Amino acid sequence: MKTGVLVVGHGSKLQFNKDLVVNTAAKMAKMNEFGPVTAAFMQLNEPDIKTGIRTLVDQGVDTIYVQPCFLASGIHLTVDIPGEIGLEKGAREAKMIVDGKTVTLRYCEPIGDDDRIAQILADRVRSRMKQA
Repeated sequence: MKTGVLVVGHGSKLQFNKDLVVNTAAKMAKMNEFGPVTAAFMQLNEPDIKTGIRTLVDQGVDTIYVQPCFLASGIHLTVDIPGEIGLEKGAREAKMIVDGKTVTLRYCEPIGDDDRIAQILADRVRSRMKQA
């Protein structure tokens, strides 16, 4: 089994938002913990989710962890992305045939209610306070 990660962003007309998702995926790849890591987008940016999956399969990956780069769950995380990767309602894992290869897709949780978010925001406030 060779694993990889697909970091999925919403997509945006603003280049900064695309870059944030791509850079996050690149930083995860540098951890050398998960196998290949690539970014993909639901809309407005390339690659789309199916292309991102194919990119990982082309690198020999047969188990893909689909990690949404979203703070909280909503319709995109409960309906749109699961639909793109073939998940049945409520399922966290699916099989997909890509270029004749069976691939396992394992859906991960969004960032969510994590104490590290408050720490990051506190760091930003501290930084701004120093500028006052």
